[in-house]
Amino acid sequence: METITGNTSKVKHDETLLIRRILDGQTQLFRQLAGRYAGPVLRMVARLIPSPEEAEETTQDTLLEAFQSLVRYDARKASFQTWLLRIAYHTALKHYRRHHRSVTVVDVEQQWLETIPDEETDALLDDASADRVTLIQKGIDTLKPDDQMLLSLYYFDNRPIREIACITEHDESYLRSRLQWIRKRLAITIKTLERNEEK
Repeated sequence: METITGNTSKVKHDETLLIRRILDGQTQLFRQLAGRYAGPVLRMVARLIPSPEEAEETTQDTLLEAFQSLVRYDARKASFQTWLLRIAYHTALKHYRRHHRSVTVVDVEQQWLETIPDEETDALLDDASADRVTLIQKGIDTLKPDDQMLLSLYYFDNRPIREIACITEHDESYLRSRLQWIRKRLAITIKTLERNEEK
């Protein structure tokens, strides 16, 4: 029985050979390579772009750009999947901004962001009741697209900070700080939305 590490090494070796063959002219093999990761790319893109047609179009744009840029892929810097998700991340943000999607801004008190305790933030965000989940989703919708993507990568996809740093091209220390800020912002937004609903 192969170990997980052994399986990972085998996949990486297979991909290296496949990429070499594609770059040597067997371009039809790119469909096979891309097919392995089209699902994760589509899932990540769809969290920012909910229209199935637009998400599919953005995924195809990502794969096309990956094909055109394959000669620049460096396996020493990132896995093929991480490299592909980096392209998807930037392609999705570009698509989002190009279509001028408006975000409903919820005004929150800056002082609340500075003073809300971590325990209160955790309690607000860990509540899985139907009403709270609805408010959390509304809160996420008020975040900037970059922050929505960061939340998606870290909390929904469970990707490590090191990999997210490679995908987003941000420092790990910045991402940790940003995630903490986003959580607090989300908690305050939920409190604000709850307060508004009570009026």
